[in-house]
Order: sequence, then C-alpha cells, then structure tokens
Amino acid sequence: MGDLWEYITKNTVRGDCTCGKCIDKKEDPQQPSGHTVDLIFFKVAKKDSANKEIFFELVKKEFPHWLDGKEHSYLEIGADIGDQGIALMTMGLGNLLGVWDLLSPETMTPFLPRELKLQMAGQGLITIKYGG
Repeated sequence: MGDLWEYITKNTVRGDCTCGKCIDKKEDPQQPSGHTVDLIFFKVAKKDSANKEIFFELVKKEFPHWLDGKEHSYLEIGADIGDQGIALMTMGLGNLLGVWDLLSPETMTPFLPRELKLQMAGQGLITIKYGG
C-alpha cells in the first residue's frame, strides 16, 4: 500500500454521500451536487477532507502514466494499485475533484438497462482520461 491508497481510504466513502445536502438525497434543487459518482458496481462519495492538489501530487508521484492523456481502465488501474475496488474509488475521487474525466456506461449511455451497463463495466469499460 502506498500513500495514494491511504489517501483514498481516508478521503472517500464507498457508497452514497452522507452529507445530507446532496441533490440526490433531497428534492430541493438548491442543494449542492457533486459529492457522489456512480461507478456501476458501487457509488463513491468524496469526503470534505479530499483535496485536489494533494490527490494530484500523489497520483503524479506514484502513477504518472495515468496522466498521459490516454484512457486507463479500472482493470489497468487495479493492477497498478493492487485492488480493483480501490482503483474504482481512486477513479471516482479523481473525477469528483476534477482531475480527470470518467467514462463509463453510466456517463456515456445512461439510457441503457442496468444489466447491460454491468456487462459493459465487467469488460473493463470504466475508464479515466486526463485532459491536462
């Protein structure tokens, strides 16, 4: 386990955000959104302690090839970091912090049935892409 792994486990929640203010938890459209991302297999929420600059520096130090502008799947990131669950949490946090774009069956084809999204995700179709 590296510093990034530790940072992810301290600054994310595997599941819905529990702040009580998110738009997906209330009917009030004035409430903030952007705390939770659906990664098909599970949702990831960021804690208020998450910091874009710290996260970016840890990624740059430990896995700089994720920032090369190419797509990287959760299968690849899971192999790099040592755990597919932590890989998905890392991908979700990076997206929520605005470090990279998340491409998934949920973000690209939200109209598809859940079963098909799960099949697509199982084939590695959850990726990130850093835009610089």
